Amino acid sequence: MDRILAVLLPTMVMVSPVSANTGLENINQQQLNQLADTLDVKYRLLSNMPEQCPGSNAEFCYHAQIEITSPFTANVDGWKILYSQVYPATQSRSKQLTLSHFNGDLNHIAPSSDFTGFKAGKSQVIEFWVASSLLNEGELMPNYILTAQGLAPKVIKSTQSYIEPDTGLEIKPYAAVSAKSSVMQSHPDDHYAKYTSAALFDKYDIEGYTLDSVQHAIVPTPEAMEVFKRDTPLSLSKGIKLHLTGLEYGDIAAALQRLDSLGVKQTHNGIAVNITVSGKPQGHAGAYQLSTRKGKIQINAQDSAGAFYGLQSVASLLSLDTMQVAAVKVEDKPRYDYRGLHLDVARNFRSKEFVLRLLSKMSAYKLNKLHFHLADDEGWRIEIPDLPELTALSSHRCVDLDDKHCLQPQLGSAINTGRDGYYSVADYQEILNFAKQHHIEIIPSLDMPGHSRAAVKAMEKRFYTLTKEGEHDAARQYLVSDPQDATEYRSIQHYNDNTLNVCMESTYAFVDKVITEVAAQHKKAGSPLNIYHIGADETAGAWVESPACKRFIADKSNDVHDVEELTGYFIERVAAMIAEKGIEVAGWNDGLSETRQDKMPHKVASYVWATLPQNAHKVVSAHARRGWDIILATPDVTYLDFPYELDPKESGYKWGARRTNSQTIFEFMPDNLPANAEVKKDTIGRHYVADDRTQVDKHGKFTHQPLPEGFRVAGIQGHLWSEVIRKDHLAEYMLFPRLLALAEKAWHRAKWEVPYNYAGEKYDHTTSFLTAQMREQREQQWQDFIHAVGHKELEKFDRLGVFYRIPNVVSKVINGRLHASTIIPGLPIQYRLNDGKWQEYLEPLQLTSGTVVKLRALSPDRRRPGRIEVADLTGKARL
Repeated sequence: MDRILAVLLPTMVMVSPVSANTGLENINQQQLNQLADTLDVKYRLLSNMPEQCPGSNAEFCYHAQIEITSPFTANVDGWKILYSQVYPATQSRSKQLTLSHFNGDLNHIAPSSDFTGFKAGKSQVIEFWVASSLLNEGELMPNYILTAQGLAPKVIKSTQSYIEPDTGLEIKPYAAVSAKSSVMQSHPDDHYAKYTSAALFDKYDIEGYTLDSVQHAIVPTPEAMEVFKRDTPLSLSKGIKLHLTGLEYGDIAAALQRLDSLGVKQTHNGIAVNITVSGKPQGHAGAYQLSTRKGKIQINAQDSAGAFYGLQSVASLLSLDTMQVAAVKVEDKPRYDYRGLHLDVARNFRSKEFVLRLLSKMSAYKLNKLHFHLADDEGWRIEIPDLPELTALSSHRCVDLDDKHCLQPQLGSAINTGRDGYYSVADYQEILNFAKQHHIEIIPSLDMPGHSRAAVKAMEKRFYTLTKEGEHDAARQYLVSDPQDATEYRSIQHYNDNTLNVCMESTYAFVDKVITEVAAQHKKAGSPLNIYHIGADETAGAWVESPACKRFIADKSNDVHDVEELTGYFIERVAAMIAEKGIEVAGWNDGLSETRQDKMPHKVASYVWATLPQNAHKVVSAHARRGWDIILATPDVTYLDFPYELDPKESGYKWGARRTNSQTIFEFMPDNLPANAEVKKDTIGRHYVADDRTQVDKHGKFTHQPLPEGFRVAGIQGHLWSEVIRKDHLAEYMLFPRLLALAEKAWHRAKWEVPYNYAGEKYDHTTSFLTAQMREQREQQWQDFIHAVGHKELEKFDRLGVFYRIPNVVSKVINGRLHASTIIPGLPIQYRLNDGKWQEYLEPLQLTSGTVVKLRALSPDRRRPGRIEVADLTGKARL
């Protein structure tokens, strides 16, 4: 339940018991309830390219307004509306309302001294400018909260989102973001305004493709496959019968469970499945050989993981309509040892059941690492029994702005509808055990020293509680903030209190305690903590006025001379602490860049999240030359919380990429980052240059060198950050089906990819290292991959209840007829004329003047439709 807002921080304006506005009365509980139930709130985008960006020097800004309308007259004062907005306004304007930023993404609207009350049917409007662009509804958070001092707060009904029954998608009735190019274009040079439906139709055209390869397709693509078209396919309709050599049943039980769920049972008279594990150390971990010829299935593997993956390939070969697998011989091994997914459960919580389902789906496509982001500013999600405040306070949010009982409301989280919670010790044990059965390693992450507000507030609660009880030493034992710190700063997510104080010994006692407890939970589950991700990113201006840090820097024995060196010092010290426990250190590249190589452990994993146009290749090279392992986390390819397409109804952040679909991921060349400049574009669709040649400054010092000879990255991972994802099934929507393309890049090295030039090279859209022949090979393999997804894998998703994204229908008028398609082939398409009945699209439609045509795709089982698109009958293709 939401708590009564009783105490506000000093930065909030206190409301007087008597209204300052003449003729108005202070709002009472009944009036507050009535207004919350009846106010109509609209968040309306006015322009993404206003003439000016007041209060900011940003290149981008948008102009918007919030309109509040009451159906009845209410001459009341003393209220506030709390709401979440990703980026604070740089300036606002209103006759009767004020807009202020509070903390994080929390803002508030309040009556000004000129407020004359709500008049029936007359809108109160506040307009504002934000240093960003607003291109889809994903950033517009729900659940505006009407509050007043001493009264129970209540969510304004018109700002609540709901799930549309047919599509299962989130609808935001308060959001008014138009699809018109006048508002969807964010910059005069924004090339994405050219991505019309007709242009995408041309891009996704699949004329002349035959379905021959679908029957023997495996996702992800094996290293080598021989197809025996003359051999009779194996029918698994009567089940399978196992014969195991060199492995235990439990090693492959999870893969057998997947086959069982797809209708392939273990029976006495089933097709023989012979699995042999050699156990020899030579070769590649996870490698296997598979044969489905001569009336049996034979899998030979070096280890149990390889045997597991061989069975997953059998499941991928399976066609559900015939229950057959094609006759093939496969030689296969993974491209990278690290094939991962980052899951953020801190911002918005994901249920244990979701995590278990996700692990099962990851293993089906041979992903083997779950980077588990368990704590951030907005929540702490793992139980540490000796520090109960971490979950008692910081695992949930409510309307308590001083964080005494919970964390402040953030990300539109006023009502706890599955967005908050934590994993108990028993829950985490179950997750670890389940992951082990699926040959997946859990890599926990509790972000530090920035992104740590949940930890800061929990330990402050512990400090005040124990101090009140007279236990002063215990109170300070794990304190991670300096009570005397007067530093004013704002993090990248606009918090002013989210950073651990790295100058206090109690902070390191806290870090050590947490890591020790997490490692113990892993050990108990029989899954040793081999690698721990400390975060180590985005600390912004903290500690400057901290007395503890001033004393620390003044102490010459600390080898820290300036506040700017403190982040690096913290990472070095925590890294040493982790390494002493026999655990590999991992972190984001920006924080790791601030460390001194000689102060870091020998074994370090750097997760590089710079974008391709922002010279990700230079970061990779710099860290590779430190001898570190590199995990690619390039946002413009791997962030699966970005929108699939350029559609204002799609959800997702867009700071790193405006569109990230299966094809944009499939076309990525991870072993040669600079070469992607030939085909990739920046966030507004412009070409860019990637110069990987040796570069020196005027003093002769290297500013960039190509990768060391023979160096290859250790792996790649997808990312699902959860700021705008409020439901488990919507998290699946953001992940699937494009996670399959990520798995493809992690497992399979395509022959069409441009080899890396260790001597250095310069790439842009005019160079042709990706030759015409290689592009033709890429297109053919893309069609093979996406047809396998559309004709086989989505049917399996339907069978297993996966809520994947059904693509939008694209269309184009050709010779007076409307042609329709989707990026994923094989899906049923329906059309509706002038809001009539839905009909099957079987051939191009003959158009008549004035007709409005609506289109939608269906899931293969026809039980779920995708988003409705209104066909553009102009037929213009501008891509």
